[in-house]
Amino acid sequence: MKPRILLVEDDEGLGETLKERLEQDDYQVKWAKTVSEAETLFAPNLFDLVVLDLRLPDGNGFELAEKMVSLEKDLPFLFLTAQAGAQERLRGFELGAAEFIPKPFHLKEFLIRLERVVSLTRPHFGQKWQMDSKEIHLDSFLVKNKDGSSILLSKRDCSLLNLLLRDPSKVFSRSEILDVIVGEDSFPTERTIDNAIVRLRDALGEDSIRNVRGVGYQWIADVQPLK
Repeated sequence: MKPRILLVEDDEGLGETLKERLEQDDYQVKWAKTVSEAETLFAPNLFDLVVLDLRLPDGNGFELAEKMVSLEKDLPFLFLTAQAGAQERLRGFELGAAEFIPKPFHLKEFLIRLERVVSLTRPHFGQKWQMDSKEIHLDSFLVKNKDGSSILLSKRDCSLLNLLLRDPSKVFSRSEILDVIVGEDSFPTERTIDNAIVRLRDALGEDSIRNVRGVGYQWIADVQPLK
């Protein structure tokens, strides 16, 4: 399942083109043309990425982003702008901007950049795994226990977990992990990785992830794909 995108763009022609092209690639897209429409459509955990124009007819894209971040801290943004100086870009990155795309832009470039943001900031949706008495649901950010209880993972932790599960035979370096979670934290550090590993071990067990000193981390627990 492709991620859910909130597109906020007041230009009718551009907005229609982007929505149509994204939906051709099976993205789920909601299109708002104003700040007020975006606020009506938005709710925490409803969207996985926001594509946001900075200049809108009834407000400023940065102010809208700030409101969204206050409701959902880890939400990534891809900003569209005709003009973005150093101060604007800094403000955007502080809010969680994953990309700035200057207008005008080539549609193929937009799609490549968006796909890159998705690959770095979101788990591969639809993946489910069986682990002893637990089920890992990356599509809903949940670890479900046999007793019926569940643990909600953050988007950042789920992105890291997806990376480790993608190739259990590999020890992922800290730099590779930082590349994955960079979109989930404005300024990720090695401490960010350590905290995420602690949370995943709390949810999945101490024997789920191995620390290879001086190298990185590796998934070591037995898991099977869950249909």
